[in-house]
Amino acid sequence: MMKINAMIENMQRDDWKDVRAIYGEGLATGLAAFMTSPPKWGAWNAGHLEIGRLVARDDNDENGGAIAGFAALSPVPDT
Repeated sequence: MMKINAMIENMQRDDWKDVRAIYGEGLATGLAAFMTSPPKWGAWNAGHLEIGRLVARDDNDENGGAIAGFAALSPVPDT
């Protein structure tokens, strides 16, 4: 088991490449969502709130904090 010491930070636009790769790994399981490939930035950005976009950066990574995970809020209708 790999141990990760992570820092939680606000997601930046430059993080999208790594976030999209993680998103794709989840979709590849067939359990994460109904889609088969991660969306492009424009579609993903439009479907998520500006607040509540977080990344977990690996403090142990020698390359400046590789992204180990992410979370983002999506709007839902108030019905």
